[in-house]
Amino acid sequence: MQERSGKLYMEIAEEIRRQIEEGVFRPGDRLPTLRELADRFGVSRATVREALGALRGQGLVEFRHGMGTYVRTASVEMWMQPLDAAILLSYDNVSDLVELQTAVLAQIAYRAAANRMASDYSALSHALFEIEASPRRSEHRIASELKFFSVLAEVAGNRLLENALRVLQEALRSSLRLLSPKSDLGVKACRAIYNAVQTGRPAEARDAVYAYGEAILRTLAEKKGNHRSTSM
Repeated sequence: MQERSGKLYMEIAEEIRRQIEEGVFRPGDRLPTLRELADRFGVSRATVREALGALRGQGLVEFRHGMGTYVRTASVEMWMQPLDAAILLSYDNVSDLVELQTAVLAQIAYRAAANRMASDYSALSHALFEIEASPRRSEHRIASELKFFSVLAEVAGNRLLENALRVLQEALRSSLRLLSPKSDLGVKACRAIYNAVQTGRPAEARDAVYAYGEAILRTLAEKKGNHRSTSM
């Protein structure tokens, strides 16, 4: 893997996360050293360090002083993350989770529009630009959407909602992956939310989130139908 951009650490983090989900590294296991991981992925130790930092932020690993990096045992955050795996277990549970995500984001959008300040526009505008500039439904676009919602939560000014979004973040990432690679729903939704926040229309900001959530649920229902037809 060649180091070609500052986003490379995200690719490394995603690969390690995938290996954890697949059981290559199990809860309680010690991960290879920075040097070993750097050699394995063909990147610098600094890049690996950033990737492990991202995984730590997701609640997947923990640093033990003088001992290394270990895969964490089950936690609420880790349970919320593997939505992709949950699809294989229960579509109904996944639908409930998407509805929960939508409800939290809708409240965040509503409060952000109600509590807006002129200084908030630049951060939201920049986050929206990153979404629009990234390839459709790529990991970079999904990461950009998550950043947009994080900025939105800061604008909302409610710590509990910020924490709720943080817990749901990785499950939300998996929800966004459900959409078609050709879909521009995320861009349109975030643009609608931004416009509503900028002009102080809380109800419109909330409704834009609900419309996006409904689109994800429709996609999930289609996948559920396809899963049933192929398993018969």
